[in-house]
Amino acid sequence: MKIARALLIPSMALALGTLSASTVLADMEKTTTTTEKTTTYKGTVSEVNPSASTIILRSSETSAPTTYTYNKETIFTDDGGKVVTYDAIKDSPVTVTYTRDGDRMIVTKVTKDPTVKRETTTTTTTH
Repeated sequence: MKIARALLIPSMALALGTLSASTVLADMEKTTTTTEKTTTYKGTVSEVNPSASTIILRSSETSAPTTYTYNKETIFTDDGGKVVTYDAIKDSPVTVTYTRDGDRMIVTKVTKDPTVKRETTTTTTTH
C-alpha cells in the first residue's frame, strides 16, 4: 500500500501540474536499497565484557581472537533454544550470528553449542 501511494502521489501531482517530470524522476533516483548479510562464526568465548558490550571469541581457524559487539536485541541461547545469560556462555563453544556495520560486527544471536561429552574408563587393580 505504501509503495502504491508513493507512486500514486507523484503521478497525481504530475498530472495536476504541481510537480515537474524531472522532480519526480529525481526523487525516484534517490531511493537506495540496503542489503544486510548475516554471517555465522564458530568459536569459544574467551571473554564477555558487559561494560563494553563485547564478546571475544577464539577459533582454531584464526590465530587472533575476534571481537564482536552485542546490544539489547542480541539473543543468547543454549543449543535447545532456551534463553541464557551471557555469563552462561563464558568459556563455551558457540555459534555467533552477526551483521557488519562498518568495521564492527554486531551480534544478533549467540548459540551455545552442545558440549561433547567424553566418557573415561578408569580401571583399578587391587591385589
